[in-house]
Amino acid sequence: MIKTAVIGCGGMGNHHARVLAQMANVKVVGVCDPIEAKARPLGEAIGVPWCVDYRTLLERADAVWICTEPFNRLAVVTDAAAAGKHIFTEKPIARDLREADAMIAAAARARVKYMLGYVLRFTNPYRLLRDTLAAGELGELVSCWTRRFMPIDMSTLWYGWQEKSGGVLLDFGSHDLDWLLWLGGPARTVFTQTFRVRPTMHADEHAQTVIVFERGGIATCEVSWSSYLSESSVGVVGTRGAMIVGLDGKVRKRVGDGKETVVDVESAMAVDPAGNVGQRAAAGGIETVAARNETIQQHFFRCIEEDLDPIPSAAEGRQVLATVLAMHKSARTGRSVVVAGIKEVACRPLPRRAARAVSGVRG
Repeated sequence: MIKTAVIGCGGMGNHHARVLAQMANVKVVGVCDPIEAKARPLGEAIGVPWCVDYRTLLERADAVWICTEPFNRLAVVTDAAAAGKHIFTEKPIARDLREADAMIAAAARARVKYMLGYVLRFTNPYRLLRDTLAAGELGELVSCWTRRFMPIDMSTLWYGWQEKSGGVLLDFGSHDLDWLLWLGGPARTVFTQTFRVRPTMHADEHAQTVIVFERGGIATCEVSWSSYLSESSVGVVGTRGAMIVGLDGKVRKRVGDGKETVVDVESAMAVDPAGNVGQRAAAGGIETVAARNETIQQHFFRCIEEDLDPIPSAAEGRQVLATVLAMHKSARTGRSVVVAGIKEVACRPLPRRAARAVSGVRG
């Protein structure tokens, strides 16, 4: 049983705390938020102690699940690391590289796990597309892309201030950028345009960027809070085949001279210990499957139990941040920018474990 404290009781803190409270190998020992009106209702809802000072929880916990804002995270992470606690934080890792490096160094000194909340790696069809490319079935990467539009007014929230959230690219789009870097590896150059559409916004709320990867291939990413209409599109084109997810949610796939097929994502991502792919029974369920995808929560705690390196790691979160900062520079200057100081980060394939995929990513 891994004793865990949840720090930060906003929307994501509420979500994660309720999931953790249902896990058999986790005991939530308390929740914390500096605003009592957030901490108390969550603690009472899941039946655990609540507080307004996170330091009072550290001695009771083996791990901390941190859902504070990125501009309000440095002290929490470094104090938790100094206390020898394993660390999960929501994305992005920070607003600047100095703070990111300080937190990574603190966790390294303490030899604790440090994982970032980039949930698209645990979400289908994103995971399926990446695994198919990584297996070589589509050949070498030519192009990949994401487009994610979520019309919402952020002007009255902290997200609506560039210095706090990093705008739509860092707060919202870093999910997509983490996924694209997972596919293509480190970015070499980026070219970006950002827009503030509504006069009440103090942060970028629409952005499109082009990424050229170090290893070859190109990506585009477009994200928006001001698009008026919702949309989601994702795809991968390789030298041997392609997979594209349309607006209808269907995953279309074609390899070489073969026929175009629509992939049954649930079957494709469900395997038994021998590696057999799941099959649908007459009633519609998946047969002969003893293992399923693990959730982001299950992965973090399994890394603690089995002494594994989490995916995504804090180093990968730093890589995303550095890439976004280069994109911000490109948007300011109107020129393409070389992404400096990025190192290749090993991304081991996720094992297929018992769980269902996470869904409903907010940003």
